[in-house]
Amino acid sequence: MKLKNQLWLLWYMLFFAVSVNAQSQSDLELLHQRCAMRGEARISFDSSLVWKLSSEFELLDFDGFADSRAFFYVSKWSINQFPFHHYPFKLEVIPSMLENPIMAATLLDFTSTWDSYPTYNQYDSLMNAFVNQYPHLCKLHNFGTLASGRKILTLQLTDTIKPSYKKAKFLYTATMHGDETTGYIMMLRLAQYLLQNYALNPEIHELLQNYEIWINPLANPDGTYYSGNHTVFGSTRYNANSVDINRNFPDPQDGLHPDGKVWQPETQIFMNTSDTLGFTMSANLHGGAEVVNYPWDTWAKLHADDSWWIKVSKQFADTVHVHAPSTYLDMFGTGYTNGYQWYEVDGGRQDYMNYFDHCREFVLEISDVKTLSGSQLPNHWNYLYPSLIQYIQQLNYAINGRVTDSISGKGLVAMVEVLSHDLDSSQVFSNDSGYFFRPILVGNYQIKFSTLGYYPKTLNINLPLDTSVFVDVALVKVPSGFESTTKKIDFKLYPNPAENDLFTDVEEEVEEIIIMDLQGRVCLKLEKPLQNTKSISIESLPSGMYWVEIRTVNGKGIQSFMHLSK
Repeated sequence: MKLKNQLWLLWYMLFFAVSVNAQSQSDLELLHQRCAMRGEARISFDSSLVWKLSSEFELLDFDGFADSRAFFYVSKWSINQFPFHHYPFKLEVIPSMLENPIMAATLLDFTSTWDSYPTYNQYDSLMNAFVNQYPHLCKLHNFGTLASGRKILTLQLTDTIKPSYKKAKFLYTATMHGDETTGYIMMLRLAQYLLQNYALNPEIHELLQNYEIWINPLANPDGTYYSGNHTVFGSTRYNANSVDINRNFPDPQDGLHPDGKVWQPETQIFMNTSDTLGFTMSANLHGGAEVVNYPWDTWAKLHADDSWWIKVSKQFADTVHVHAPSTYLDMFGTGYTNGYQWYEVDGGRQDYMNYFDHCREFVLEISDVKTLSGSQLPNHWNYLYPSLIQYIQQLNYAINGRVTDSISGKGLVAMVEVLSHDLDSSQVFSNDSGYFFRPILVGNYQIKFSTLGYYPKTLNINLPLDTSVFVDVALVKVPSGFESTTKKIDFKLYPNPAENDLFTDVEEEVEEIIIMDLQGRVCLKLEKPLQNTKSISIESLPSGMYWVEIRTVNGKGIQSFMHLSK
């Protein structure tokens, strides 16, 4: 046994010795010690108590139910906020310390059997090896480097690596909770599978030919390698700042900072990336349960595409059930659930992607055990990979097209709204070259295309079963329309749809705010707004779609669509 592993096992035994000796200290003192030591601890309460006092327990990070107990993570931030002395709790073992996972001796050992975990350096090497072996199909991106030096690495897989606005973009990402490591390995295997089978499997060839598939296997490397780059033993749920990344995103209901913390480096990296690339569909892999979780998480309202989500989630679960034991992915009897009906999550990335970036993302909880034994990893791959492929293939069933200027043929950034259907930011937008992608159920739809300075156009579009439809949409420019000189959409409005007040996350000092209708007519103009507030009163405006332009004192201009609903 290597010296490092011996030291970790010794530390592990001492850790449990403290737990066994809990009778000599109060549980609260031990809880403080663990949070001071690791930045987090895991506890449980009687589940009936939690349901009765749900509002207070929102201060903690819920982790699931088992055996009449409700499990939570406590951070060094929340430990001083929750009234622990009022409610009996039990200290729980850290899941990532239940056993010392097998780490691969070499990168070849790891990829030959896939029944162990890579060191961080092996992970970095493997991501680069994919590109070296398949340069015509694969490109490696570093979305951002953390203070630790670890990187948010992401593979772009497609048969034309050069940028293409004609291809919808799909994102798989895993392990934003650093101790939920099964998805980490599944994503590495998926990347290898797609690359190896491009020339062998017609279905895989079609996917890489028609779409860009982005795979981020490790969204929280600091949490996963908390104990050092050599092991995933002792990994943490939180990032290096003891913050739950999956509670740190802007929320449709609870605002830009629902957890009361600044956006973490990982959060900012993913927001900037998603805002820039514009993903059509995505999935976020977690552990600690086995279920498909579809939006919304933050509120009881159903997504505009709820029927589509139920169909897609059911297909994912049903396909898993064909390849897995009957006890796998069997929560709720079906293997899928609406997120809020399971439990409320505020500040989650799923709702951020759906609401603010108009993407279609769900959460895949793929293993009851957070840090799965290496020997079980190959089995989980066999359970899951047909469904992982099938979910990407949902891009095949969509209304797609291009929005252009009727005279020049230039692509336009436009809103694509399914009338009498879209709500709560479910509409999509065409990209800088005018291409749009809208997964949706089979049916007949009235779709409205609109952008600033052009007459809107509404088309009747029929989407048949098991196919896509492509439509060309040419918009006519309004004479003497407002000519915008600002750059592309790059800031958030909250809430959107709005009612009486509008908030923005613009960080720079604001010079002027202009709100226009889609024909470019100025409806509201605020010069030298109050510098100490990001709130804009819009009570005087009627319901409808607007274009909001915010100009800063340094001459920059930024703009976004706003949906006003009263």
